[in-house]
Amino acid sequence: MKKAKRFLKVLPFLILLTLCMLYFFQEKLIFYSSTLPQEYEYQFELPFEELFLTAEDGAVLNGLHFKAKNPKGVILYNHGNAGELDVWGQWGELLANRYNYDVVIWDYRGYGKSTGKRRQQLMLDDGLLFYAYCKNLFKDDLISVYGRSLGGFFATHMVKNNNPKKLVLESTPTSILEVANESYPFLPSKWLLKFKFQNTENIKKINIATYLIHGTEDDLIPFEHGQRLFELSGAEIKDFFPIANGNHNDLSNFEDAYFGALDKILE
Repeated sequence: MKKAKRFLKVLPFLILLTLCMLYFFQEKLIFYSSTLPQEYEYQFELPFEELFLTAEDGAVLNGLHFKAKNPKGVILYNHGNAGELDVWGQWGELLANRYNYDVVIWDYRGYGKSTGKRRQQLMLDDGLLFYAYCKNLFKDDLISVYGRSLGGFFATHMVKNNNPKKLVLESTPTSILEVANESYPFLPSKWLLKFKFQNTENIKKINIATYLIHGTEDDLIPFEHGQRLFELSGAEIKDFFPIANGNHNDLSNFEDAYFGALDKILE
């Protein structure tokens, strides 16, 4: 009985401690990032240019511009929440080689060589710097914006504020809040979250051609997120490509379905 009373006395403290830890350490739960030395040299076979774009607050964002011969346009690629350009650059190179597009891909604050404090609006505005870079080289109707998982939030923000040719969303959540509610239904996530990235309102305002790809067995961002975004899309031209049995990080293993979808989207 005494042990039970003691436990009840410390329970509120334990709950408060847990909530505080989740609030202050949520960046580590959302952004699986690591840094690269500023002197790190990227190695790729395709010709590329390394980019350093400076935000208004002084943060410097690192990116790569892969250059195809006689490109059909440019793909502005926003990557997922894990990994840096030393890895994601390989995917940018593959897209450039396979589809004959230039590809611009960049690291968010705290990833790779990119610097700066993480604040939601600042991070979203960083993406607009890379869109402006692309627009200096290509007309809007030659720009395709691609968002993979977390990158979907940056992609829809870019498109909402510009008028590119098409939007591609792969394995993309409806919102950080919905993911948090599904993963931690017992927590007051609405009040804990400092980062409230969302696609649900953005996609309603987007009327350019929109394409969504999502694995039916995605255990990180459930398939229903992709379905809902497709339903909410305000685009007249839109298509949804479910990858049967695909999970979150293995879609390229389903070569016929996955690359078949990209072949149609990026033809």
